Amino acid sequence: MAELRTILGFSAYVLFFAWLDWIIHRSIVFVIVVGGGLILAAAYRARIAAAITSAARGGSTEWAGSVVGPIVDRWRRLPVRVQRMLVSLTPLLYFLLRGQGTSEAGTAVVIAGALVAAASIFFGHVIDPPLQNVYTARDRLLARWLRVLLAPVLGVLIAFLIVHGSLSDLPALFGGETTSPQSPAGMSGRFFLATVLAGACTVLLLREGGERA
Repeated sequence: MAELRTILGFSAYVLFFAWLDWIIHRSIVFVIVVGGGLILAAAYRARIAAAITSAARGGSTEWAGSVVGPIVDRWRRLPVRVQRMLVSLTPLLYFLLRGQGTSEAGTAVVIAGALVAAASIFFGHVIDPPLQNVYTARDRLLARWLRVLLAPVLGVLIAFLIVHGSLSDLPALFGGETTSPQSPAGMSGRFFLATVLAGACTVLLLREGGERA
């Protein structure tokens, strides 16, 4: 049951970003191929991990073992926090390569996201003690499933408010009309600040306050 909840939660996030990509690019091919591929990868991650481990040990073919083996070996030698950091940077590549749309702020978003991730991963043991009461109150008021749901919603609202200055144009995000359209180009500073604040909000909602985070 816990694994099913994990898969469903991950799939919901994938669908959420697929919807955002559709709003920006209107490319159904990308949504189906990438979104569907990620959901399948989540559903069959145990089999994929087993196949990679088998290939790393020289399982199916000598070629697979010689190629995959050194990569897996180097990955396992990395400190756990470095592994977490690299994993957290992977989805940020989406904003650099595609998610920035016409804003040209992909680099600013990636840098800001990396800073928030690094602070949480490498300095979480310093941040957590002063925030322990906050975590306790948060857990008492909000169930984890609700916090997981609120994280992307609040992130989008915070980012939209900072970049556009108000929420009056929010219907445009759902394909609706707006009376005051504006181009997001030349607002890299706003995107940077929005990403930092949205990321900090996500950390406060989801971080467990310990090494499990």
